[in-house]
Amino acid sequence: MTVLYLLRHGRTRLNAAGLLRGRLDEPLDAVGQREAVALAEAFAAVAADVVVSSPLQRARDTAAAVAHRLGLSVVVERGLIDRDYGPWAGTSRDDLERRFGSIDRAPRVEPRAGFDARVHTTVHQLVAGHDVVIAVSHDAVIRSALAQLTADRGGARDNLPQPTGGWNRLEHDAGSWDDRVIAARPGDGQIPN
Repeated sequence: MTVLYLLRHGRTRLNAAGLLRGRLDEPLDAVGQREAVALAEAFAAVAADVVVSSPLQRARDTAAAVAHRLGLSVVVERGLIDRDYGPWAGTSRDDLERRFGSIDRAPRVEPRAGFDARVHTTVHQLVAGHDVVIAVSHDAVIRSALAQLTADRGGARDNLPQPTGGWNRLEHDAGSWDDRVIAARPGDGQIPN
């Protein structure tokens, strides 16, 4: 059996303002730093093989807190980087959707099909050869991974909000993925292992 934990980075100033982040390399704000510490404490007893992170600072800093607590190093994986919103990063999703009808129709946004393919390939490469993987990434990446890995279960996992400092647990056994915990936060009663 393979266990995959998908963690969302802690909060940033742009998260707090409700703006698209994309490739903007925002650091964690004070709340985000506390969320990273809470994730590290929540995952202290998880026997992870590897902690992998998006290259963006908000994810790397969150992953570093978790990895440090586990006595591991962070492996940076470019395929976990957030969706590229091009010139629209730093604007609100609602404004973009009003202007173009959807994010996918906005010019110079990373095409959805290519984004989903990147996430799919990256996640399958991450779990190859590992029993327990902790991956720290972004809302769009996590929702895409959940939707793809659990597609055979018929759920609309790409629409489930992923809170900053939140986590998901998926298990792969007998040829399919099962979502054991979705969008949990440290302190809400869910236990990672």
